[in-house]
Amino acid sequence: MTYLHFEGFLGIVARFAVRAEIGLDQLVQFWKLAARLKAEPRRGWLKQLRLQRNESVADHSFALSLLCLFEGERRGYNVERLLKLALLHDLEEAITGDLTPQDKESRGENVVKTQKISAREQLLSYFPQENQRAYRDLWSELENKKSKESQLVHELDKLEMVLQANEYARGGIEATKLKEFYESSMAVIKDPKLKRLLDEISSGS
Repeated sequence: MTYLHFEGFLGIVARFAVRAEIGLDQLVQFWKLAARLKAEPRRGWLKQLRLQRNESVADHSFALSLLCLFEGERRGYNVERLLKLALLHDLEEAITGDLTPQDKESRGENVVKTQKISAREQLLSYFPQENQRAYRDLWSELENKKSKESQLVHELDKLEMVLQANEYARGGIEATKLKEFYESSMAVIKDPKLKRLLDEISSGS
């Protein structure tokens, strides 16, 4: 039987401890970055409604993830994939901030694209090296709507905005201030079931 020298054993333990500490540090640093979304307002609401308590990007991402969980199970889709896509879909805004369509237009398409890619790479740097490509591919899938899961996330993203607009309407916000949010969602949502639901929500607003 071969016995490991005690000092050699301590060296192995120390190396594992250092690796664990690095991993924990990356977890904390990633959290600090992602947690900015809690304080990042959804700027469309902020500019249009000027509310005292404005929905944050984190609020929206959480609500979207729940919609994806529910609707994904109901449709028999890949729920793990849906949740990953939902959590990634606005994650770069922890760095870029939430951009309205007007913001994107004023900055220019190429500038916005470059900023998004840079933000994604910064976020990916906290992931294990062997997983980074998979998450980079998920972002690409989401952007290009390559799968039924990415298409559903894209449309549920707009439906969640309408649901939030409906809540603001119930709270007394004038319908005229919310009109553009309903209209932009109607232009995107093509899924028959979601479109019917959107029509019901919009007609009751």
